Amino acid sequence: MGFLSTLFSCNSKKAVHSKSNRVLINDFTKQDKKNKIVHQKIYDEMTTFTYQDFEDLKSNGSYDKFEIGELLISSGKIVCTDPIYRALGYPQNWQVSKGKYPVNIYIGLNGDFEGRVAYAEIIFSTEEIDSWELSLIDESNLNDDFEKKLNGMYPVESGLSSFTDFETWKNYNNQVTNYQGKDEKSNFYKDVLGPLFKLNEGIPKSSRGEDWIHYNIDNGNIIMFGTGWGDGLYSRFVGFDKLRNPVKLITDFIQLSEDAQIGN
Repeated sequence: MGFLSTLFSCNSKKAVHSKSNRVLINDFTKQDKKNKIVHQKIYDEMTTFTYQDFEDLKSNGSYDKFEIGELLISSGKIVCTDPIYRALGYPQNWQVSKGKYPVNIYIGLNGDFEGRVAYAEIIFSTEEIDSWELSLIDESNLNDDFEKKLNGMYPVESGLSSFTDFETWKNYNNQVTNYQGKDEKSNFYKDVLGPLFKLNEGIPKSSRGEDWIHYNIDNGNIIMFGTGWGDGLYSRFVGFDKLRNPVKLITDFIQLSEDAQIGN
């Protein structure tokens, strides 16, 4: 996987396993709630991020909120990655209860981000968020030190991201692999997904174009959406309540480092 990191490094964990849908508790996170800044140690390196812009997106006048629909979570495990490139298609290191959860995208209303998807989020509860962290996947799924240092970020090479259940992801991943293996000229996006994106052209009106779809497979669904600046390295953030239960997962297409590159 040829991708380079820069502004954000990511978080290693000295953790204790908690019950139910709570996260592995991280001993290396410092919350500066006054300034809305988090310092998080990931694989022996410190990273810092601010959640000021996405803390309360529904009240942020810079974006137009659009509810895409509900995502079915059957295993409690959630994948967030590029649905075409399919790198790092592993679940987060926390879980939620099985059920259906609303997914929103936020379209920029001004400046260079006008008409682009700035954020996407899944909401799991209405509890108040007590802390924010980069959302990690288990280090045992990562191949080397380089990937571990990038934990909390994921590469995009198709200009798309997605949310789905881990069991649904495995079915989808097999479907794409099998489809593309039948004919070297086949293109899953062009042949299968592209026409579905076309159906949503101009929805919502604040969008530049074909920004989202529901893709149904077996008994699950994958919600896909455009990434604001296209290809790059993007971060995932999770908000927890006081009991360390996940309240929401946000993927951020604003804070892309100019030095981050994918491929080559």
